[in-house]
Amino acid sequence: MAKTEKIFRDPLYNYVAIRGEENEWLLDLIDTVEVQRLRRIHQLGVSHFTYPGADHTRFSHALGVLHLMQQAWQRIEALSEDDESIRHAYRSLLAAAVLHDVGHGPFSHLFEPVLKTYRERWSHEYWSHEHWSCEVIRSADTEVHQELLDKGVDVEQVASLIEKDNEKPPPWQKTLLSSQLDVDRLDYLQRDSYFTGSGYGHYDWYRILNSFSLHEKDDFTVLVWPEKAVYAIEEYIFSRFYMYNNVYQHKTTRGFEKLLQAACGRAKQIHEGSRDARFVDEIAEFLDAETPTVKQYLALEDATLVYQLQLWSKHPDRALSDLAGRFLARKGFAAIEDPVSETGFDDARAKWETTLRKVVAQGGFEPEEFYVLHDELEFTMYDPYIPEKEEEVQDPYNAIFIKPEGSKPLVEVSRLLERLASVAGARSEQHRYYVPKECRDKARQIAESQRW
Repeated sequence: MAKTEKIFRDPLYNYVAIRGEENEWLLDLIDTVEVQRLRRIHQLGVSHFTYPGADHTRFSHALGVLHLMQQAWQRIEALSEDDESIRHAYRSLLAAAVLHDVGHGPFSHLFEPVLKTYRERWSHEYWSHEHWSCEVIRSADTEVHQELLDKGVDVEQVASLIEKDNEKPPPWQKTLLSSQLDVDRLDYLQRDSYFTGSGYGHYDWYRILNSFSLHEKDDFTVLVWPEKAVYAIEEYIFSRFYMYNNVYQHKTTRGFEKLLQAACGRAKQIHEGSRDARFVDEIAEFLDAETPTVKQYLALEDATLVYQLQLWSKHPDRALSDLAGRFLARKGFAAIEDPVSETGFDDARAKWETTLRKVVAQGGFEPEEFYVLHDELEFTMYDPYIPEKEEEVQDPYNAIFIKPEGSKPLVEVSRLLERLASVAGARSEQHRYYVPKECRDKARQIAESQRW
């Protein structure tokens, strides 16, 4: 094997290859401590509690996104006709593919609502992994930053591709990495399907990445697909819908997410009551900082949070030790489907939640707010395809565009295939509750015996 070729074995693509002297800088970027940390962050949070095989990491996903970005770039090269302004984006796009998730905290997306619980005084960006990814890239104290500088890669351009509301990059670049159809989603839907064993991640990603074209729309260059790719895109949208409903919103997984948040919420309550919550050093240092540093944030990994839970499971506070112990032993709460009808919504929901609190209190579980866990299923980090409904405000970030044959205008894909309408609509508001299994039967009996 030539010195200028590196092969990673991958269960989805068989090989992820980095070839040529011009790409050797990617190996140094992958070897930075910040990227290697992703080996110690679960891709799907606590989904391995539901699907035992879902032990894959953010690191393997980063390599997969890099592979698909390289595939997409081959298509871009074929379309660009040596356009120097397009070729200038090459290194930034590959770097962003590797680094787009470098800011994830323990158990990935699960850590974001935990941060929000603990530090409401922080501005909202401190709760998002995109913010921390950009901080890692921009901070002069990280190996990632230094490698980008040493290799002549534009640091700010890489960060702007990842930063949520940054509109500086041309839309075709930004949407390659983050849109309704991007290399990030194309990888994680397949990868999550494979490792959970759910079997929903089957679609023709190769056709999707080898059939798009560059199109001028509203003075911007955007990605569009031909009609011949519409069925591959349909497969992708259905895959996304099935993964959302059956994997990402699985009631067991969501229950353990809520259980972990409850344990963290109780620890916060103890701490604010001037009692010792027994935070591990890394977590205490991060939470006590008025403006936490990148170094403090990156010290938090899956193992850090697991060790914290082990300490909490021995805490003298009965509720905290119970919640942490249940999580560690995989003795989750029982799911109670929402009995509240849409009519009389507010009053009925308040009555139902008060009833549940009485049930858990009678069972000896206090404080009740940590034993009645409310899951608003509308709010999730993974979404089905929901295009913007109004044509005049559709753009490459909120819709997938098809370019029909001839000179016809662009059309959003679900307008072309009527059967997509059932899975491309807005989500309905949904609720679910969790209570200790000891209270399950009584809670379900009450839910079924009354009109709410």
